[in-house]
Amino acid sequence: MSPVSVVVPACDAESTIERTVQSLLGQEYPLGRFEVIVVENGSRDRTPSLLASHGSRIRVVHEKRKGAAAARNAGLRVASYPYIAFTDADCVPDASWLRELMAYAARNPWADFIGGPIVAHQPRSRIERFSEWLWDQERALHAQPPYAITANLLVRRMLLFELGMFDEALLRGQDVDLSYRAHFRGARFGFADTAVVRHVNPRNLRQVFAKGLQHGHAVARLLEKYSRELGQTPWQRCLDGRRYASIGAHLAALARSAWCRRPDLMSHSLFHAVFESGKQLGVWRDLVARGPARLALRHHEHGRVPGRTP
Repeated sequence: MSPVSVVVPACDAESTIERTVQSLLGQEYPLGRFEVIVVENGSRDRTPSLLASHGSRIRVVHEKRKGAAAARNAGLRVASYPYIAFTDADCVPDASWLRELMAYAARNPWADFIGGPIVAHQPRSRIERFSEWLWDQERALHAQPPYAITANLLVRRMLLFELGMFDEALLRGQDVDLSYRAHFRGARFGFADTAVVRHVNPRNLRQVFAKGLQHGHAVARLLEKYSRELGQTPWQRCLDGRRYASIGAHLAALARSAWCRRPDLMSHSLFHAVFESGKQLGVWRDLVARGPARLALRHHEHGRVPGRTP
């Protein structure tokens, strides 16, 4: 088994980080062939003390710059081994996770980005179960262009350096951005279907809507950065009638399933309507909030200063 470094960004993660660390320390992988690096990203709760309680069994790195991208880059810089496995502080990898990821890498040397399934951790509600759709790694890896979700990802360390690591200007969507840069350079993506990570999913519709807002902000930034490759600008996304038609279709399905008394279908339709509404609103909010900055940049690129004649 090749040696591998596991990097976990953590910020205000006291409710989940202990399960994450324990699952990583319990990996069925040869001792001395992997290390656990947790990057503490300015937590204001008990996360630092919980991490300190593990002593030398894990390596704790402190990163002052906020954001998962900055935290992952900090972990990457101090990593000792040629492979980097990423997961998150609200995830619980199966005991066989590292072994299965590395076995897939050994069998498929062509794969540059290797992702595994991300399923719900002990789901207690329909919302938690339906939220698995948000982290459907197989769907992401087969999208056009493909992307890999960092809750369950393996990449060679040198490739990450060659790609310029994660873009620290992005507070959301850093894994998609990294994947796009890799894809447009010819990288290939593989799916290790037996390397399972269990994610603590949203438990109610308010959390689902908040997750939609986060995704919407990420979509706006990515469309701004890759508008030519993706064939759409953030403004075009805001005006895309298909998005609103999809939300309407989910609401219509909700009404039909309520009439037929189908609670599973009701929950499914309501989940998608709430998430997609939040996502679309997130794109709008980012577009409006950053409008003045875009206008100033456009003036600058044309050799003008706003409010003055050239």
